[in-house]
Amino acid sequence: MDNKSLESLKKQGIDVEAGMRYADQSLDFYQELIVIFLEEYEQKYKAMEEEAGKAQREYTVLVHGLKNSAGYLGAGHLSALAYEHEKASKEGNLSYIKDNLAELLGEWEKIVHIFRSVLP
Repeated sequence: MDNKSLESLKKQGIDVEAGMRYADQSLDFYQELIVIFLEEYEQKYKAMEEEAGKAQREYTVLVHGLKNSAGYLGAGHLSALAYEHEKASKEGNLSYIKDNLAELLGEWEKIVHIFRSVLP
C-alpha cells in the first residue's frame, strides 16, 4: 500500500488517520491489520449470520470484535452499526438484530470491497 491507496481509502469514507493512529503511524502495520480483517471476513460473516437472533452471547462476541476491528481500521460507520448490534444483543433485543442484520452485513461487505480494492 502507498499514499495513493490511502487517498483512495479516504475518498471511499475510511478514516485513514484513525487507522494509522492505531497502527502507530506504520503503513506496513496498517496494511497488515487490513489483511487480517479480510482473512477473517468469510468465517466471521458466516458465523454472524448463523448466530444472529439465537445465541446472544456468541453473537455479542462476534459483533463486539467487528466493532473493534472496524474502528481500528477507520471504518467508523461499520463500527457504529456493530456497536448497536452489540447493545441489542446484550439487551436481548432479537427483533432489532433481525430487522437490522442486512444493513450491518451490507456495510461489512462494502468495507471489505473497499479494502480489497487498495491491496496489491
